[in-house]
Amino acid sequence: MKEDLLHYVWRLQRFDSNDLKTTEGHPVQIQKTGNHNTHAGPDFTDARVKIGETLWAGNVEMHLKSSDWLAHQHQSDKAYENVILHVVLDDDERIKRQDGTPIPCVELKKRIPSKLSKIYQKLLHNEQWIPCQHYFYEIGEMTKVLWLDRLLVERMEAKTIAIETILNENKNNWEAAFYQILARNFGVKVNAAPFEQLAKSLPLVILGKHKSNLFQIEALLFGQSGLLEGELHDDYPKRLQKEYQFLQKKYQLTPLQ
Repeated sequence: MKEDLLHYVWRLQRFDSNDLKTTEGHPVQIQKTGNHNTHAGPDFTDARVKIGETLWAGNVEMHLKSSDWLAHQHQSDKAYENVILHVVLDDDERIKRQDGTPIPCVELKKRIPSKLSKIYQKLLHNEQWIPCQHYFYEIGEMTKVLWLDRLLVERMEAKTIAIETILNENKNNWEAAFYQILARNFGVKVNAAPFEQLAKSLPLVILGKHKSNLFQIEALLFGQSGLLEGELHDDYPKRLQKEYQFLQKKYQLTPLQ
């Protein structure tokens, strides 16, 4: 089995998720599998997974064996520090973050249907535009139009639900909700989650108090992003750092890690 099959299984939830638990025995509920990342970094971003009684939001990394985490040197890569779930075919080694905390792991070895691998290989080597291309021309025009219309409606419904969720989190404050949605879209798709986390860590009401001072807004945004940490050498970044340190204490802010 190849790792891309594991991605396929996770993305489309083509495995037995009944009584799903981590290798430590904690119940797992998958609310959102995340966005498939074809760039550098974790395999799926912006996932939502409930482990035990805690709902986690972050990235999911996948491997055939859990020890591949070490083989790929993820333990020394900060891009993998916010992985909330390690999904593997075979759990052969316990993996921890740099701070020593274990990363929750789900093993799928006994949960993937045996016939799925054959079906996947057939689809993988299909040279048509889409697997159903041969049959697409046999479908009536009205059916196609209705189907495409339904896809459009489903897409709008999904976007509406996402906006309503953020609105509820902000207690029906439309400006705060728009601020977080706008920030998220500044980072789509690869950095959507970090941009959203930045907006949540820096409430709009605080930014609003400094709306007439670009320097302070830059200090708040760069500071909360974690970009003003450590020793800086150029004059302007040093001034931003000093300003952020003052504002951080004033508003009791915690920068992103």
